[in-house]
Amino acid sequence: MTDDQVAAVRALIKEYDPEGLLGMGAPDDEYDPEVRDLVALVRGEQEITPDAVGLIWNRWFNNVSDWCVREPEQVGEVAAALERLRVVDPGGG
Repeated sequence: MTDDQVAAVRALIKEYDPEGLLGMGAPDDEYDPEVRDLVALVRGEQEITPDAVGLIWNRWFNNVSDWCVREPEQVGEVAAALERLRVVDPGGG
């Protein structure tokens, strides 16, 4: 995974701050485990769907996050943004 991919996905997740953790003062790298898995989607060959994003999110948050239910439009926006990154750089760089 390239630094540019990581930075782009980190910026995307930071913009949404799905759990509100950054807004509560968590460090900028709070979502890095999720970001690594989302970058893996960007590097993959499968279309990135809201379900794929939700699976990663819920796994990292032990199925206690309600982001996917509370904000399905955001999850869709994140999936679409990740898909655009994937299409721009299908070979991973």
